Amino acid sequence: MKTPSFKKFALNTPVLLVLCCALTATALPARALDLQASPLQLNGAGVRQQAGRDLYAASLYLDKKLATAADILGNPGAKQLRVVMLRDVSAAEMGDLLARGMVANASDDELSRLVPALFRLGEMFGDQKKLVAGDSFQIDWQPGKDMVIRIYSGDKAGQRPVMEQSFGQPELSGAMLRLWLGATPADPSLRKALLGQAV
Repeated sequence: MKTPSFKKFALNTPVLLVLCCALTATALPARALDLQASPLQLNGAGVRQQAGRDLYAASLYLDKKLATAADILGNPGAKQLRVVMLRDVSAAEMGDLLARGMVANASDDELSRLVPALFRLGEMFGDQKKLVAGDSFQIDWQPGKDMVIRIYSGDKAGQRPVMEQSFGQPELSGAMLRLWLGATPADPSLRKALLGQAV
């Protein structure tokens, strides 16, 4: 009898919720990323639709404009993805959406190696309980540094994040980006928009 894949198991059992109902363990002190050495520019921006309704706005910033997902994923330069909620959603639902996006665009081997990071990712979002319209999160990738995710409450300029977490697994960066830019994106129109293409 064929053994079911980790991906099928994750998509069809509560483990998905555990893994990513989870996007903390412990909140780390806020620290500014040094983007002065590698100024970022907007590559593309768009809106994620869910069931015919706007869910969030996303914008992708890179060290240089790139037009294909392969080029972006292969680019070793700095990257930043910003997401601003356009309606209220439970942290469990948001975590589940992010988890499904990563599961759909990663191999079984990659997912099995990322389990510890996915748990931490899930705890981080789970601790927030709910994201309301105007809340946001930001993912930063810096060459030679850990990926950092920050969650912000509301849209006050210059505010400190309410949650910040560093992730040291290099594979997680690619898995996160492929959620939006992979072959099976959560929203194909948003994928095109982030690549700077007309939607």
